[in-house]
Amino acid sequence: MTSDLTIEILREIRDGISGLRAEFIERLDQTNARLDQTNARLDQTNARLGNVEQGLNDLGKFMRQIALDQAQHERFHTHHVEILEEDMKDLKTRVERLEARH
Repeated sequence: MTSDLTIEILREIRDGISGLRAEFIERLDQTNARLDQTNARLDQTNARLGNVEQGLNDLGKFMRQIALDQAQHERFHTHHVEILEEDMKDLKTRVERLEARH
C-alpha cells in the first residue's frame, strides 16, 4: 500500500513535470515567434533608416556645394561691384571737371 501511494505520487509528479515542460515549450515557441516578428520589423526599420541616412548625406553634400558656389558668386560679384564703384568715382570726377570748365 505504501509503495502504491509512492508510485502514484511519483506518477503525478512525472505528469506535472511533463505538463509544465509542454507549457514551457509552447510559451518558448510563442516568444520566439514574437522575437522573429520584432526582428523582421527592426530589419525593415534599419533599412528605412539607412535610406534616410543616405538621403541626408546626399542632401548635406548638395547643400555644401550650394554654399561653396554661393561664396564663389559673392566673391565674383563683390570684386566687380568694387570695380564699378571705382569707375563711378572716376566718372563723377570727370563730370565735375567738365562742369567746372563750362
